[in-house]
Amino acid sequence: MPKKRLAGTIKSVAADKTVRVEVVSVFHHHRYKKRMQAAKSYLAHFEGDAALGQGVVIEETRPISKRKKWVVVEIDGKKVGDSKDSEVESGQKPAPPAKKAVKKSPKRTAEKAKKKGAKK
Repeated sequence: MPKKRLAGTIKSVAADKTVRVEVVSVFHHHRYKKRMQAAKSYLAHFEGDAALGQGVVIEETRPISKRKKWVVVEIDGKKVGDSKDSEVESGQKPAPPAKKAVKKSPKRTAEKAKKKGAKK
């Protein structure tokens, strides 16, 4: 399942290595058909200098602390160099592990064929 990515702006530099990002979503009201905005703020991990009002892209990751489950991936359209995941930097997924070849013994397949013939 792909990781979620959200775009928002930095609203505060909460603590060392943590920023608060506000993400605004626009949707239509189901009854009145009016465009509405809803804002939600997320705590994101970021090691570096950040200024208020910068545009950022955050990506879902493993829980880093109780409320921090996001990592800053881009700031103002530039990728962050020292992200935790190597997949984000390279943009490639790691190769899946090789499957072991399992040989079926001819004796066992013959037994299954007999059982199937006997049931019918």
